[in-house]
Amino acid sequence: MRKRNFMLFVTGLLTAVMSVPTFAAVEDTGFSDVFADAWYADAVMYCTENSLMSGTDETAFSPNESMTRAMLATVLYRMDGSPSVTGTDHFTDTEEDAWYSDGVLWASQNGIISGYNNDTFGTEDAVTREQIAAILWRYAGSPETDVKADFSDEEQISSWAKQAVDWAQSSGYMSGTTGNRFNPAVNATRAEVAAVLMRYQAGQNVFPSESDTDAEQNVLVAYFSRWGNTDYGTDVDATTSASIVLNDGQQVGTTELFAEMIQDEVGGDLYLIQSSESYPVDFDDVVDKNHEEQGENFRPELISEVDLSKYDIIFVGYPVWASSVPTPVLSFLESADLSGKKIIPFCTHDGYGAGSSYSEVEQSSQNATVEQGLALEASEVSGAQETIHNWLKGLELNNLESNNHLAEEQTKVYITIGDAVLEGILYDNSMAEQFISQLPQTISMSNYGGREVYGGIDYDITVEGEGQLYFDNGDITYCPTNNTAAIFYAQTDHPNLTMAVYPIGQVTSDLSVFHDLPNRVDVSFEVADEIRSKS
Repeated sequence: MRKRNFMLFVTGLLTAVMSVPTFAAVEDTGFSDVFADAWYADAVMYCTENSLMSGTDETAFSPNESMTRAMLATVLYRMDGSPSVTGTDHFTDTEEDAWYSDGVLWASQNGIISGYNNDTFGTEDAVTREQIAAILWRYAGSPETDVKADFSDEEQISSWAKQAVDWAQSSGYMSGTTGNRFNPAVNATRAEVAAVLMRYQAGQNVFPSESDTDAEQNVLVAYFSRWGNTDYGTDVDATTSASIVLNDGQQVGTTELFAEMIQDEVGGDLYLIQSSESYPVDFDDVVDKNHEEQGENFRPELISEVDLSKYDIIFVGYPVWASSVPTPVLSFLESADLSGKKIIPFCTHDGYGAGSSYSEVEQSSQNATVEQGLALEASEVSGAQETIHNWLKGLELNNLESNNHLAEEQTKVYITIGDAVLEGILYDNSMAEQFISQLPQTISMSNYGGREVYGGIDYDITVEGEGQLYFDNGDITYCPTNNTAAIFYAQTDHPNLTMAVYPIGQVTSDLSVFHDLPNRVDVSFEVADEIRSKS
């Protein structure tokens, strides 16, 4: 999903009958697929509590599912107060007395959503960005505008939607995305529509634009991706390239998708690092060009600069090339004053982990604090939202607490290994809670592969969701296959796991102590608050 591809800014299009909502922190959404700290959680709660939208079943909201034309017609109808309608529609694909019947009839009678030329409404068709612009424009009375939108993909906007897009953009209701693209044919999700409705009722923008973020959200998510730095032809196949993934019907770069998933969690601005010279389409040519640039310690010129002075936290993403950082990323880091800033690397790879890239980022980030990064295998990125979520929770991003994205309760623990006492956190999830219930506890752990210590526990933990076959340094995990807990401390030549693990926490102290441990060691876990209360 590409949430940031739907930056709808709806402020005054509909006549609402409900009171302006207040946005308190969500503790429990009631939906198994909506995290309490998800960017759309309060929007989902608002829409369900006010009967604008409902779940797709008793336990699921399906936030990433595309919004259909029938759904949108029904939601707008409810928002208008569900007025009485009479008559029947003429569409051949609608059913009498269906859940959407009144909404479709109301929308068609009022000229808000028309059908297709073949006398169908397209009840199950996903609503695209240009369709949303046209629908809102008609609802507003088809106002005129003298301002013309200037998007890089303007030629892809359908002729019937151009005036609506001009109006939506000039009025601030819809904005472009990365690369000043409008993405007219991209589908909107249920979560995004929920946010539209809630923000409309509150008289606020749906999303901050990439150039208009709240000053308190002083976060930049910068990334380099082969997708966006290579002039691919129209026939490129996502299934044959490790750098491209098919996501929600659209081809995106794997690192780009990673970056957008981070932005979904923490907000802030998104910035594509672009080299002035495009990289070759052929993979072998890219390899040769990268080796040449790395061998010559080359720093390519970038297409654009970004003012880093307004950011305190900068996420820096990239694919791992030859176990190293692509040179445009080094150009980005070395060309700016990073004094006092927090740099957080993230990367995608083909099975060999982060390589030496973290240390290269640190060397290039003069006078900055470099935090623990996250490395994901490219093929795993699209399903790694929970892993990313837990990683971000483990970072101490105190100035993001106001965003309510990372402000979940965490349990601070002390981890004792011999004479060393390390700090860590355990996540706010049911698996971590089960582990916490057994604390204090000491686990006899074995050192394995120069990457982890692990040991059996004498109780079972009930797992939720799917585990993962990869890890990040500092991960505290549980493996149900052999009922073990583990701490991962180093990426090696064997980053992929043979058994799925479930992250339950993270070591936040320096991990160097693990490199000098004997083959077997006792590791003790204690809740930090409990220790303080005894002292």
